[in-house]
Order: sequence, then structure tokens, then C-alpha cells
Amino acid sequence: MLAALVLSACGQPTPIAVYVTPTPQLDPTTIPVTVPGDPPATSVVDALVQVLQTPTPTATTAPGVFFGPIVGTDYTPEPLHTPVPSEIAERPCPAIVQASEVNLYADPDAESEIIGTAVARERLPVSALTTDEVGEEWANTPGGWLRLLADGRPQAALDSMRACDVLRGTQPDTTLAGLHVLNDTGADEVIALVERLAESGHPLGTIKGLNGTEGLLAEVKRISPETVTVYRSVLTPGGLADCPAVLWEHAPEDLPEPESVAREWLAGLEPEWDKVDADYYEVMHECPATMDWLARFSIEAMKIAAGQDRCLLLFSFPGGNPALEVFDQLLPAYEYALENPCASGRNHGIALHAYGVLDTDLVSESDVWMTFRHRIFYERLLHVLPEAADLPVYITEMGMGGGTLMPSCETIVRDALQYTYQLEEDPYVKGFHLWNVGTGEQWYDITPCLPLLGDALLDYYQS
Repeated sequence: MLAALVLSACGQPTPIAVYVTPTPQLDPTTIPVTVPGDPPATSVVDALVQVLQTPTPTATTAPGVFFGPIVGTDYTPEPLHTPVPSEIAERPCPAIVQASEVNLYADPDAESEIIGTAVARERLPVSALTTDEVGEEWANTPGGWLRLLADGRPQAALDSMRACDVLRGTQPDTTLAGLHVLNDTGADEVIALVERLAESGHPLGTIKGLNGTEGLLAEVKRISPETVTVYRSVLTPGGLADCPAVLWEHAPEDLPEPESVAREWLAGLEPEWDKVDADYYEVMHECPATMDWLARFSIEAMKIAAGQDRCLLLFSFPGGNPALEVFDQLLPAYEYALENPCASGRNHGIALHAYGVLDTDLVSESDVWMTFRHRIFYERLLHVLPEAADLPVYITEMGMGGGTLMPSCETIVRDALQYTYQLEEDPYVKGFHLWNVGTGEQWYDITPCLPLLGDALLDYYQS
């Protein structure tokens, strides 16, 4: 869906054509049921996007598509938050020294030989963690064993990195990269990749499938139990749809009560959801609802899912959405998800999409406003609802431009590895689904690239 945004820079508005995300218009009489779809495109939005200078949103804008500070025909993305080296590999967990000086020991024992020292703010890569007989935690670094806590006083702390969660055992040692699977036309190649990664000790992190992938998702789970499966149905009693029809049929102020819409929508999806035992079910796809309406809808959906023993992925916003000015309206849904786990030790999660603005733009080389927007929401949550900041986030679509112009396999793999490298410092992001496996409609199909992707992931995690 090609959207034109009219944004303002220094009082001189300039129209910019950008791809929002892959969402076709559907004709249910001609399009196969396994192809994702969307109702007709929303109207063009004319809005001034403000860069907030305070953590409290105050501005109010019309509902629609907002991409942050993309201004002018010569717009240049902000520098990457994490510079990407020429050769990338999985980053180790760092321990940051907090005391003015600490000793490094030959063994995880304060009575063992001191073989080195480290000073405040020094970052030491950690390869293993252990606890000694008195309950103190130790980290193994290249210079020796480091006590994280000594006699109740902090000596060093592990950074907020995915590798640290893996070492602590709170997160499995899977890939961050996953697959978005349109249908089962690439099933053999997907299974081959899943088997290869499982045998390597670094299983595929996640896989998302649409209608027609139910058997494939079950087989992936059998081969690789650590792989998180996500399912989304585009089949509803009303035909192919990504959103409740009322969202397209009514103005925002005239919408029915969100609770009644949620009950009807989930009742329609339940027969399709019953076909697969997924870890998460994605509720909708890029729907044009106001945030306050969507929050109430999501809370009711979570209540219904509790009776079905299901975990949900909520929102599924397109890249660059929603505007920060209205983000706080979603907080009731975040709070409900936080207070009402969907399973033992598990919470409902958040779904976001990430695409480059143009077909030639790598997601990993775009800026925070488009493809790392989860970081903006995370920072906001730390201000207003910090307990919810660590709810699981899945980037359920990640691809270049509009998802129709096929890049080279080398470019796709490069983008996936670079995005992985950067997401390692966002441990609340549990994985992303690389667009797109499976033939159908106008979308590009990366099935031929899966062997190369497997090579690259093995090199990345085993280098």
C-alpha cells in the first residue's frame, strides 16, 4: 500500500511517497485464501509531526499514519544507534565494572589467586556465570573471574543484552531472526533450515504462519520445541480480512463499543485458531483504530483468550506507528497484559512491523522512527509504566520497502544479520519475522535464499 505523507520542514511542506507495509487490496472471489489482505487503503493524512522535547505527550493529531521526523526530499536517516562493523557476529554479554577497582581471580573463589584487575566503567565480555558456595555470583571474563557482588557491595553488573539473559538461563539460545511464512509452498526448504539450526544448537527463534501453514507450524514445533510459533488468520466469517469491518465502515467517533467488536472478531477467528497449537496468536493487522478504542478492544481480547488458554500478540502497528502523542492511550492494555499472564511465566506480547521506507532501504540501516520504533515506546514505558517495558515484543513483519521488489539473497541476508546485531541490545524484543517465504500475489519470496541464510546464521552464532 503506497501512502503519500505531506509533512512540514521549516514551514515548507514537501510530499514524500513511502511504502507503509505490504498490505494488498483483496477481491475474495479471485485471491487464494492463503494470501494476506487488507481493506482499501486509508486516505492521505496531512499532519505536522512534532519531535517531542519532553517525555509527556501533549499534541493531538488526526488518526492515521505517522512516521516521525521524515521531512524534505533530502531526508537522511539518523545514524544507527549501534554502528555495524564490517564483519558481524553475536555480541557477548558485557559486565560493567561499578567499583573503582576490582580483582579478577583464577577461579570463582575469593581465596583463589588474583590474576588481574579492572577499573570503573570498564566493560568485560562474559563467557559464563556461576554461583559460589556462599551464593555470590561470578562472571568469567578473559582476564579472570569477576565477582558481581562482594559482601553485599556491587562490584559489576551485567548489561541489558540478550546474551546476558541467555547466560542467566532466562532466555533460550535461539536465533533472533525468524521467518514470515505466507503458505506452505516453501515448506521443504523451511523444514531443512529448521533442522539444520536445531542440530547446530542455535534453533530458529520464531516462525509466523498464515492460513495454510498449520501443518508446517506443527512440524517446526516437533523438530524445534524452542522455536516460538505465531499464527495469524486472514480468514473470517466475513471473508478475507485483517481488521473488523466496522473499522472501515464507520468514522472513529461512530464506532461500536470495542468490547462487542472484540467478542465478535475473536469468535470468528476461533475456528481457524483451533487448527494450530501456536505459542502466540496475532489478533489483527494494521487496523485504523484510535488508540483508546484499540486499548479497550485489546483488553477484551485478552479476557476472551484467557478462556481459550491462548497468548496473544497485540496491536500489529505498521512501521512508524503509532504517533508518540497518542501512545499513552494504549497504557491500559499494557497494564492489563502485565497483570494478567496468559500462561505460567508468560505474558501476552506486542506485535510491531518494520520496513524500510523505499524498496532499496535496508531495515537495519533505517532509523529509530521507522524500524527501531520499539525503542521509543520502551523509553516511554520506563517513564510511565516501567513494569510493562519488558513485555515481549515481536517484529512480526520485517522487510525491505513495500515487500514486492525482490532484493538479492545477499542483501536479504545482510539485512537480517545486521538487524539481529542491533536487536541484541533490546532483550525485550524476542524475535523478528523476515519477509517473506511462500509464493502468492505480488509479494517477493525468499525461499531460494534460505540455504544462504542458514549459512550466515551458523557463521554469526558460531564465529
